[in-house]
Amino acid sequence: MNTRKKVVVNIFGSEYTIVGESPEDYIIYLAEKIDETMKEIGKRNSKYSTTMIAVLTALNMADFLYKAQEELSILTEENEKLKAESAIPLEELAELHKETDALKQQYMITQGDLTKAQIDLGVINNEYNNILKENRDIKVELDVSRSTMKEMQNKLFENQIELLKTKKELDELKALRHNRSNSNQNNTNS
Repeated sequence: MNTRKKVVVNIFGSEYTIVGESPEDYIIYLAEKIDETMKEIGKRNSKYSTTMIAVLTALNMADFLYKAQEELSILTEENEKLKAESAIPLEELAELHKETDALKQQYMITQGDLTKAQIDLGVINNEYNNILKENRDIKVELDVSRSTMKEMQNKLFENQIELLKTKKELDELKALRHNRSNSNQNNTNS
């Protein structure tokens, strides 16, 4: 007997509590897929409301489901035709069933791989955007550092000029003191 589970998921910025018998990982996977699709639609159509984005997401999911059902219907029809052809030996029919199952399995694997690739692409895109933002931040910091360094160079230059002026005044005072000292000695000797 399946037990009903509560799973809290986040879809397009809102939290939802989902109650169902499906495994928690499956419910989370579906919510992430819907969230990803809504974000993609929202990026492309920034003027759309959340409701419009949700409707477009539902249409995309319905389109995917419809195509999958059509494909399943086609495969089911082919399977029925094969059963109807009673002239085919049972061994050949069993072999065809195996091939059909393998195709279905390969289709599911391919769909899973495609979904994973889309998720990975979204992650890579987010990482790329984060790197671009970091790069912009570093450029701003570099500009600020350059400006600060230029200010420090200007202050250093001003301080060097002030130091030279002070040194010149000190030399003048020393020379004046030396001249007074010599003058006092000459007066004392006379």
